[in-house]
Amino acid sequence: MSRSRRDPARTPLRAPHPVSTLLRAPRSVPAALRGRPLAAALLTAAAALTAVPALAPAATANEGNPTVLSWGAGRTGQLGNGTLTDSLSPSSVTSLFRGDVDQVSAGGTSSSDSFVLARTDKTVKSWGHNSSGQLGNGGNSNQAVPTTVPRLDNIEDIAAGGQHALALNSSGQVFSWGDNSYGQLGNNRTGDSRTVPDRVQGMPRVKQISAGCDFSLALLENGKVYAWGRGIHGQLGTGNRATSSVPRQVVGLENIAQIDAGCHHALALTADDTVKAWGYNLYGQLGNSSTKSSTLPVDVDWIEGVSDIEAGAHHNYVKTSDSHVWGWGNNQYGQLLESDEAFDANVSRTNRTAPVEIPRLQGVQHLAAGARHGVAVTADDVFTWGHNGEGQLGNGTTVSRYESVKILNQGSAIKAVAVSLGGNTTYAY
Repeated sequence: MSRSRRDPARTPLRAPHPVSTLLRAPRSVPAALRGRPLAAALLTAAAALTAVPALAPAATANEGNPTVLSWGAGRTGQLGNGTLTDSLSPSSVTSLFRGDVDQVSAGGTSSSDSFVLARTDKTVKSWGHNSSGQLGNGGNSNQAVPTTVPRLDNIEDIAAGGQHALALNSSGQVFSWGDNSYGQLGNNRTGDSRTVPDRVQGMPRVKQISAGCDFSLALLENGKVYAWGRGIHGQLGTGNRATSSVPRQVVGLENIAQIDAGCHHALALTADDTVKAWGYNLYGQLGNSSTKSSTLPVDVDWIEGVSDIEAGAHHNYVKTSDSHVWGWGNNQYGQLLESDEAFDANVSRTNRTAPVEIPRLQGVQHLAAGARHGVAVTADDVFTWGHNGEGQLGNGTTVSRYESVKILNQGSAIKAVAVSLGGNTTYAY
């Protein structure tokens, strides 16, 4: 999905934790530490923490700016500021104010087809790329400023996929529009597209939606999960790799509390606070200590007490009930914020096939994972890290950062963040 979750809770940021607090023994110990004395494990973790560089100075303040902010790639109008140029620091989305916005979801398979949805007062606005009708406004022209999506009211959730989009209303009905090459609109058709929203049939009441690069997910009120669209990587979770143009139940998932789609994989949070994953796994994004893709949901290793999930294109973050953050999957650009002896573009970083803890992110209130970078918001500040080729870190440069960098100072009053699914644009609201 996410490009952003619905109505994130605004929890106060904890005071900085002493190393002794950060290093308390985890509930489940990773295999690399099993069998080792606890003292040795703690010393290893302490060494990693001390290697993390200090935060860079904030690049911009934006105190008092009431608008939704965007930065990074802008070639399709996805910044929403009326231009088609990149922005290396936060800029204002035209006529879209943070106090009016409940949710932002950013899609696209790359920066060349990125687009954005925003939910405001039960309606939806869109902007950016539109060659497949993913803006839902009846046309195919790109839009560099937000415009209202017709036919949608009483909307409770939105999801921007690769080149298609979903909306959920208060009656539990799902609407889809945009690209339909693989049946991701769920209308029993493939190979065409829709430029205006239409209802997806064949499901009981839905309570959450999410969209991947070429498939769609729906979480039903009864706790079951349905999927439709492309299945070549097993991302539909049906036990095979077939494409489906109508919703199919994901096998073996019951009592699910939350879903989130990456580009070609998906996560589900269970009622007992553990995580399931299925689909593409080249970078270890299923978190089960392998790189073998799966057509059925598998257990993510040793994670429990999870309260929130966030799937990026090929890496993931989860928050636990004690405000710790874990991550796994692609780590080429330091998406998992692991310390390194040299923060250099030529340093090879290891993808993680099982969750690793990210101490730097403890206590954050909201997270977003993109194609190759991440962004987090605390009670007052916004931090970014990872790939930065198009300015998606918002620090005034195009230099990738393998440690987090503060880009919005205290007083910016940001409650949530969103990132393009496969592109290089970031949003704060």
